[in-house]
Amino acid sequence: MLALAVAVLAVFGVVQALSGDDSGTDDNLAGEDPTGDEPDTVTPPDTDAATATEVPAAPTCDEIHEVTILAAPDIAPVVTQVAQDADPCTTYEIVAQASLDVVTAFAGGQAPEAQVWIPSSAAFADALAEAGAPVETGPVVATSPVVLAAEQSFFEETTEGMAEQPTWADLVTAGVPLVVGDPQTDPATTATLLAAQSGLGDSDAAAVLVQNLMVTLAQNSTADPLAAVASGLPIFVPTTAGQVAASAGTDTELAGLTPRGGAGSLSYPYVVLPGAADAPGVAELQEALLAPEAAAAFEGGGFSAGDADATPVDAEAVAALQEQWSALNPPSRLLAVMDVSGSMDEVAGELSRIQILSQAAERGLGLFPDDSALGLWAFSTNRGPNGEDWEELIPVRVLSQDVDGTTQRELMAGAVAGLNEDFTTGDTGLHDTILAAYLHMQEEWEEGFVSSIVLLTDGVNDDSTGGLSEEELIAELAEVADPEREVRLILIGMGPDVDSAALDRVAQAAGGQSFVAEDPRDIGQVFIQAIAARRG
Repeated sequence: MLALAVAVLAVFGVVQALSGDDSGTDDNLAGEDPTGDEPDTVTPPDTDAATATEVPAAPTCDEIHEVTILAAPDIAPVVTQVAQDADPCTTYEIVAQASLDVVTAFAGGQAPEAQVWIPSSAAFADALAEAGAPVETGPVVATSPVVLAAEQSFFEETTEGMAEQPTWADLVTAGVPLVVGDPQTDPATTATLLAAQSGLGDSDAAAVLVQNLMVTLAQNSTADPLAAVASGLPIFVPTTAGQVAASAGTDTELAGLTPRGGAGSLSYPYVVLPGAADAPGVAELQEALLAPEAAAAFEGGGFSAGDADATPVDAEAVAALQEQWSALNPPSRLLAVMDVSGSMDEVAGELSRIQILSQAAERGLGLFPDDSALGLWAFSTNRGPNGEDWEELIPVRVLSQDVDGTTQRELMAGAVAGLNEDFTTGDTGLHDTILAAYLHMQEEWEEGFVSSIVLLTDGVNDDSTGGLSEEELIAELAEVADPEREVRLILIGMGPDVDSAALDRVAQAAGGQSFVAEDPRDIGQVFIQAIAARRG
């Protein structure tokens, strides 16, 4: 995993701002403690939103020590179970924290107050060591095979009649909807892509198939594949068997398959953090994790004890994969345009349309990596300062950009959360807004980015102030289209009043695509599908 380590090292060079979107294996569905005991759950210091489970020391000890372990969320429940058999005079606090978050904390000079780290790949530890952090990478305590996972009911529906271990060619031919993360920061994605390339073979026909697959996966990748599954998107994503096991009992239970020939595996090393080599309880926990008695706990959590099942990694193949990926996956420049006309106050179920939209947009924002550039407009008649049908709420900027002490991502999240009934008024000035947004994104166009507009409305063009007709809008879009500054137009309709045929005609005039959720409560899934389609 040398190339992955090199990529993670970019954090230290401020080549790319990373904010903890450790996709695929770490961030989501951490699950419950599998032991029969009920250790206390606490909020530890210096771990942001991470949660911790405490295994208390025996009350009879004369002296009690404390050890904090940062563990990849999929393995954290197993570490909690095994820690109960480690040093009885040490209180172990197991913090389920994404591996990339730990690297980012060190990079920002905010080294976590912990003694032990069990990341989802030795590459993360290698990155810290190569950057000069005095960490001690010890033995691999467990491995977990990479699987292709989906929400359980969708998994069962999709795999019905399929072989238990289908070939990669079977999966591609069947059109199984696979979405991956970034192989530069997600080892599960790296393992999956390498396995797919190998599993499809090396014939001329296979080479074409591999290239087409890579293009599709790269152009529809997401910052956090498991978050996309949790949002309701019907997809398969690469993760570990440990993560599938940890999802049991959560709101999004997963099921996974292993392609014939496998999809690789991830190794979880025992890393002693700076200054903790001689800390009481640290060596004892390592011994407990490596003891034969721990094997049953690892197996129950979807892991194999030790490194016997580790998959050898070809560093040159990883480097070639990442070079290919960078060429296929340019970052996004996206303008989100939201209907805030009075009809968005209508209730669907327990929430208003604008509340449903706000929640869907919040989930969608989480799917974009930090190198994406996003902005936000709202539209209804007479919304702008000079009577325009649109208003710029947040200019298009890179999500990691600092804006007066906060990030663009935080500004976007706050603005999206503020879309509510107090914000809605007026009629639906749709056509003028579409043209204005299109022209704006042409002006904002930058080389190396994929530019797009995602506009959501709950009605037809109803511009009481006049404005463009459909025919005039289509003619204007055709006139200003510029293949040198391509902007993809994605239109989303929600509710029964949408003219889906009209949306489709306008979107196609700009080389785009339209989506409709007749039931507004379905907008979350449709919104995320539309985001995935922004690259064409």
